Amino acid sequence: MNLTNLHRRPFLLGVLALVVAGCSSASSATPSLPAATSLTPEASVAPSATPAPLLAKSAIAFSSNRDGNDEIYVLSPDGTLARLTDNPGKDAHPAWSPDGTQIAFDSERGGASDIYLMKPDGTGLTQLTSTPDHEGMPAWSPDGSQIAFVSDRDGNAEIYVVNADGTALKRITNDSVNDFAPAWSPDGTKIVFDRDLGGVNFEIFVMNADGSGVANLTNNPAGEQGPIWSPDGSRIAFNSDRSGGDRIYLMNPDGTGVTQLSDDPAGGFFPAFSPDGSQIAFVRNGATIPTDLFLMNVDGTVATRLTSDPGEDIDPAFAPLP
Repeated sequence: MNLTNLHRRPFLLGVLALVVAGCSSASSATPSLPAATSLTPEASVAPSATPAPLLAKSAIAFSSNRDGNDEIYVLSPDGTLARLTDNPGKDAHPAWSPDGTQIAFDSERGGASDIYLMKPDGTGLTQLTSTPDHEGMPAWSPDGSQIAFVSDRDGNAEIYVVNADGTALKRITNDSVNDFAPAWSPDGTKIVFDRDLGGVNFEIFVMNADGSGVANLTNNPAGEQGPIWSPDGSRIAFNSDRSGGDRIYLMNPDGTGVTQLSDDPAGGFFPAFSPDGSQIAFVRNGATIPTDLFLMNVDGTVATRLTSDPGEDIDPAFAPLP
């Protein structure tokens, strides 16, 4: 299974279906990074000794179809698993509020995908958007006052920003291609995202939080997706298949200093930084490995498996530290 576009599920598939239909009818400091490290599914790095498996620094929300339908779950650092949603509609792309009191996510429970909020125990459900179009991939601003998300309400997938109470909606990208996966910089001044340039060519872009100053950070014929800022703002993690299979990479905020972290046949997708920036949660999938969550140090060492289920566990998101 190619997970290059899996972080779009179910939202992206709906957006692209509408776009195709429309076209047919009209037309702390980050540690220093060593050379790329080969990772195995089990915790291992040192040739002379096996290091202890990593423990997540905080709870991790993720989406999974392990119970037959895409739902939101939370994995505690001690391994306790809690299912937060239980609805026939697909729920995906969880995102913690900066104060940890809410989780934003997208859901098809009302038909098309919309943005919802809930408490970390799954209660207090609030619908933030309500349109017949597809809206998803929510991302909180660092101060918790706004949520960036993707919508095709104006024809193609663009990035919008709305207040956390659902007011003051604003479209901040406006182009002929599709934009996805917004993520705010820690200081709230910029938003990084990926742009579909056609075929398998997704590239990483960055812009000011108001949509101005759009700049291309990557320029590679491969697919580069899922950008996320480190908590100190010094690096951006993303996944790319530039080496022949999807791997996790780091780069500077200006696109320089690209470093490959993972080099395993099972690949690496959906990177997510721990609150202190010392760990990255990600997804692996391979011939002998189900689509599960893994954890590694920010330098690419000590890959530790966090989940093990025949279903697909994707979209990891760390809770903020108390």
